[in-house]
Amino acid sequence: MKKRPVATFVLCAAMLLGSCSDTSSSTTESGSSSQAESSSVSSSQAESSSAADSSTSADSSSQAAPKYDYVHGTDGYYNLTDELKNFKRPVQQTGTCWLYAGRASMQTSYEKQTGKELKMEISDMLDAVYGEGKQEGIFVKNGISKADLGGYQQFVTDRLSRECKDGITLDSSMIIDPTDREAIKNAVRTRGGVTVGIDSRNCEVGMFGTYPTLIYKQAKIYDHAVTVIGWDDHFPKEYFKTPAEQDGAWIVYNSNLGEMCQYISYCAPLEYAISHTVSDKYSQVQSYDAGNVMSGYITTGDSTKAANVFHQKGKLAAVGTFNTFDKQNIKIEIMSADFKNLLYTQEAVLDYHGYQTIELTKPVDVENYAVVITYSKGAPVEGEGFETAAAGYKTSIEKGQSFVFADGKWKDMTDSDIKTAIKTGKDKTFLDGDSGAWKDYLTSSDIAAIKKTDFEPGNCCIKALYVK
Repeated sequence: MKKRPVATFVLCAAMLLGSCSDTSSSTTESGSSSQAESSSVSSSQAESSSAADSSTSADSSSQAAPKYDYVHGTDGYYNLTDELKNFKRPVQQTGTCWLYAGRASMQTSYEKQTGKELKMEISDMLDAVYGEGKQEGIFVKNGISKADLGGYQQFVTDRLSRECKDGITLDSSMIIDPTDREAIKNAVRTRGGVTVGIDSRNCEVGMFGTYPTLIYKQAKIYDHAVTVIGWDDHFPKEYFKTPAEQDGAWIVYNSNLGEMCQYISYCAPLEYAISHTVSDKYSQVQSYDAGNVMSGYITTGDSTKAANVFHQKGKLAAVGTFNTFDKQNIKIEIMSADFKNLLYTQEAVLDYHGYQTIELTKPVDVENYAVVITYSKGAPVEGEGFETAAAGYKTSIEKGQSFVFADGKWKDMTDSDIKTAIKTGKDKTFLDGDSGAWKDYLTSSDIAAIKKTDFEPGNCCIKALYVK
């Protein structure tokens, strides 16, 4: 990398300002005005002007102008943009950073797998998650802007895993400990970009040469979503507006900046790290549940056997389910719809928290059949609905769809006495932590209702994926 002259630095600073100003009237992920971004832009502008002034008046200045000649090494450095030539990084419109971040994760994972470009429109994603053309899921109240409400990656997972649109299906969403640096690195390297939440209201944004930087020591609210696409372990701590406590930075796609990669200090805590992958292997998805956004599960003892009965002819190629635990063993059985005949069996491990699909060793010809999964820790189910000032979550269940094996027999999940045969539990919900999305619309009673562990369970979260 060649030494970067000051003129280049000034040009890049202007690009940064232009990118931010394009969205200055937009909202952040929480639906509130991006005042912090405006103040950060002002800080960047002042810093840029100062740098330019010092470069043009070096003779009269008592201090030498800084040298913007940093060159990263190969050790401790990785950037997906070096290998993915089709990865587009547009500037966001309105308050849809969570969708831009999620799409970037899917795009990078798809290109890593196939070498092809994934074309996915933000408007289509927004309509899929918040639109009216569905029977259950999340519905935005009248008077609330869908584009400005903000959202969570779990919403993306729950909706896009239910459909096969233009030959593309979301086939996994790995939830990662945001404090586990090595786990995030491994996911970026092996899967693709990882979406994370950052505090864009209480941060310091700067420029060092052509490097846009961001730092904060503590987060007050995680109101903005970005996508980690790489890292530089040796990025100098002095390059941030306020020097960091250690070298190193995440390289991220920030939809407020577009094409320019931003460097976020390792010292800035992250929230909600999630890695999505998509596949073009499948032709359709059979599913009853609205997802596991409520992080609910049921147990019947040391292990729990649950099932969904489907009536669709075709070749079953994979089974999808959620895991509300770090790891658990499962056994998949494909049976006749009356549970009398075993057609196929396979053991597997759900080795991470989140949604995942298990490809069958061999596709199974099916029509009227049951997908039975025995979970060693707990079976994921959709939770009961809720209403807030901004949006509502609706679920529905019909007799003959979902079952649980209890007291030596199969019981329909719509049975009036189902709660006597099972126990309900809940892992962390999408509201845990200090995420900015929806916070302005939720009361304490709303949050308590969403988090309660004693709830009325709906359909089992088991999906059937077909190939042509």
